[in-house]
Amino acid sequence: MQPPIHSSAGEEPRVPETDPYAGYRIVTVGPGREAPPPPAPQEPAAKTSISSAAPEPWEQPAPDPRHASAPPTSPAQPAAEHQAPPRPQYLPAPPVAPSPYAAPPAPPQYGAPQPPYGAPQPWRGHVLHVPEQWDPRNPTVGLADSGQRFLARFFDFMMTGLLWFLLMMVATGISIAIGGGELEGPAETFFMCAAVFNFFLFPVVWEWFQVSVWRRSLGKIILGLWVVRADGGGKVSAGRALLRALCFAPGHTNLVNLVLPWSLTNVLWHLRDKERRQCLHDKAAGTVVVKTVR
Repeated sequence: MQPPIHSSAGEEPRVPETDPYAGYRIVTVGPGREAPPPPAPQEPAAKTSISSAAPEPWEQPAPDPRHASAPPTSPAQPAAEHQAPPRPQYLPAPPVAPSPYAAPPAPPQYGAPQPPYGAPQPWRGHVLHVPEQWDPRNPTVGLADSGQRFLARFFDFMMTGLLWFLLMMVATGISIAIGGGELEGPAETFFMCAAVFNFFLFPVVWEWFQVSVWRRSLGKIILGLWVVRADGGGKVSAGRALLRALCFAPGHTNLVNLVLPWSLTNVLWHLRDKERRQCLHDKAAGTVVVKTVR
C-alpha cells in the first residue's frame, strides 16, 4: 500500500483519486515529530430491523419469473375483454401528373429492315440436299444443268421404248390365248385396243405416273434430279403432272413428239432461260428441275 502524500506547512494535503487511504485524516508531520497512530476503527452501527426501515429500491430482490403470475383482478372491476385494434384507413394514392418531358425519339434504323424472327429464309447453300430446299427467291441454287437434263431424257426414251416393247409382247400373247392361236373375233379386238393404248396413251400415262407419284422419271432417278413446283419447291400435284405430260412425254410413238417445230422448241427452250432453265412444258405446268446431293 502507498503511504499518504504529505504536503508542506500551510498547504492543504492532496489525496490522489486512487489513494487507498481516502477517508482517513491526514496529519502534517514536521521534522522531528512522529506521526500519530491511526485512529481505531469504529464499530459498525447496529442494523435496523426490516420492519423499522424500508429497504432501498436497489436492495429489493428481483422477482422470480418462474413464480410470476397475472395480478389479481378486483371483483368490482372485471378485466376488460380483448378488442381488436381499429382497422387503419388508407388514403388513395395521389394522381400522377403527366411528365412535362416528351418521349425520346426512336433510334434510326441503319440499312434495310431485317425480316422478323421465324420467317422462312432462302437457302444459302450452293447445293440442295432435299428438293424442298429449292427457293424461288434464290432460283439458281440447285438447278439441273442442260447436260444432266439431256442425259436424263435419253435414259427416259430408252426405258419407255423398252416398256412399250414389253407391253406389246404381253398384249400379243394375251390376244393369242383368247383367240386360241388366231387373232380373230375377241382376240383381235383386244389386240387393237392394246396397240392403241401403247402407241398413243402409254407415253403420257407413264410420264404422268412417274412425276405425280415418284416426283421424277427413271432417267432423273439415275442422275439425282427432281421435278418440283416453281413457286416453292413442293411436290407437283396430279393436275400439274398431267399437263406437263401432255405437253411433252418421251416416247417414239407420242404424237406430240412428232411435231418437230414444237418438240424441238420445247426441248431447247431451257437453253434460253438463264434464270430457271425451264422448258416450255415446265412453264406450262409451273415446274422446275433441280438436282440434290447426298
